[in-house]
Amino acid sequence: MTNNNQSGFSFTEILLDPAQLEQSTATIGLVSMDGLINSAIGIHPYAVAETTKLTEQQQQVVLEAAGDYESPTEWYVTTLTNILVEAAKNADNKPLRVRLSGADSHYRRTLPGSELEAIEVNPLIGLRGVSRFADLSHRKSFNLECEVIKRARNSEGMANIELVVPFVRTCSEAATAIDLLAEQGLCRGANGLKVHLMCELPANALMSEKFLPYFDGLVIDIDQLGQFALGLDQEHKSLNYLHDDQNEAVLQLVKHALKTAESAGKVCEVVSHYIHKAPKLQKWLLEHEVQSVISQ
Repeated sequence: MTNNNQSGFSFTEILLDPAQLEQSTATIGLVSMDGLINSAIGIHPYAVAETTKLTEQQQQVVLEAAGDYESPTEWYVTTLTNILVEAAKNADNKPLRVRLSGADSHYRRTLPGSELEAIEVNPLIGLRGVSRFADLSHRKSFNLECEVIKRARNSEGMANIELVVPFVRTCSEAATAIDLLAEQGLCRGANGLKVHLMCELPANALMSEKFLPYFDGLVIDIDQLGQFALGLDQEHKSLNYLHDDQNEAVLQLVKHALKTAESAGKVCEVVSHYIHKAPKLQKWLLEHEVQSVISQ
């Protein structure tokens, strides 16, 4: 839902669940593929892509979820495609930015079939984003995700769908991401496809001049920048007192990324889950000419 507070801010939502689209006043600022997979599919992507690797009992769970579809993969792709198409139509020809799956493995641990994904000692800084897309164990799942985007954009004509690539650690990974997408028929620039960088690692902000040539814009996640800049785990309740999106180090990172995007003439969006509780941050962003924030 778009809300305007007294400071002049406008807020848009992150689409995590298709139920949000039933709200006629909802304005989507960013689509989370991780969120949609959890809410609308409820099965681990690896279990959908490689059902035969599961036990017979687990295979039955996946097949029952797929219902009358010819295969679990067709159910998966069609279901997610339909959600993106509806969201893109609701956007009324404005860009609908879709964040590809970038959550850590712990996020998917409760999903049926999660045993197909390796358990990591430290998921927070493990196989995520581009490193996961490039990993052979994930490739079939990545292909399915790309198929969803292609169907929504090409078959259903939703050319306003744009991509946001998460967890890009290095410029080498930036190049890898663009190559992997191209291999799947999602070439940056083809048919107007725009690809943005999810600026969530300090390296993304500090080296934004190096990263931006690979992308059409930035989506700055202030919460994630704060998490990695201050060495926090947002799920660790004992560390909640340390979470501070208004920390000077975090704001310096955001400021540098904002300036770089402006200098390059590229679009820049900002994400903050805590913006409603951070009036000082709102004021700081307004002072830096940011008037719209993606939140929840």
